[in-house]
Amino acid sequence: MCAVCGYQQPADPCVVCGGEGVCLGKRGPLEIGRGNAFVDVLRGILDVRRAVFVMLFEREFIGKLRMPVTMNALGFGLLLMLGWFWLAPAFHSAFAGEPEPEATVHANLWLMAVWLTAGPALLDVIGGWAQDPIRRATEQHMLGATLTTTPTSGARILDRLQMLLLIGMATVLAMALVLIPWVGIPATVLLGSAVAGIVWLQPPQAVRGARMRERLEVMWHNPWRTLGTGLALHLAAAVPFANSLGLLPLATIAGTSAYLHFDKSVKPTSASDAKNPEPSA
Repeated sequence: MCAVCGYQQPADPCVVCGGEGVCLGKRGPLEIGRGNAFVDVLRGILDVRRAVFVMLFEREFIGKLRMPVTMNALGFGLLLMLGWFWLAPAFHSAFAGEPEPEATVHANLWLMAVWLTAGPALLDVIGGWAQDPIRRATEQHMLGATLTTTPTSGARILDRLQMLLLIGMATVLAMALVLIPWVGIPATVLLGSAVAGIVWLQPPQAVRGARMRERLEVMWHNPWRTLGTGLALHLAAAVPFANSLGLLPLATIAGTSAYLHFDKSVKPTSASDAKNPEPSA
């Protein structure tokens, strides 16, 4: 596996990336590896900031946003209606025995916990399949090339179902955490950011043939950049129009960039001995 692009490396230098790349915005070389916790969290946050500018202004992304943005708008709208018409009344009913305004506050905290943990996974299930052109554009932007045919087409249905099961467990935990005075909200935000990072860093690894366990091992090996990416994407989800139109493309760009920066020395074993397709320049 190439330490830079993560694809199988049949020759030296790698036939995909040539063993080098650039960071988002092409303002410097692609730096592979881990820093300390603070530095890596900050790098993950800055990647999301850079993702906004490259998505809007770099030529690799021009003309590729129509379907990704459409599916983002559809998915975000469906989740908004789900929260407004179903979850909000159900949560208010669950706290009906408490006096106001505590009941409303607790119901809203549950809504926040569900969005922070389950929101990214649900949005990915609805519109994640349409984001592959953005992933390819990000690799073209950072590596100068991308594979015409990847080892796999992306996350399998079984992978997505396994991820939803894990997210469901995290959501239940978050709903319990968020009600703890003082520490509940910060702990839930951190948990939600970690979950979001895990969700958004699945696609670039899935197309390289890595199994679910192997993807999680790579993210565990690079935890702070994963956390910073998830935290920044949750912040972006609070910005009007960025959330309803651009959250999935931004997550795809930032997640792909974070993976390319990862220390990939935890080598995933591909699901099958993938062929070595020719890269497109």
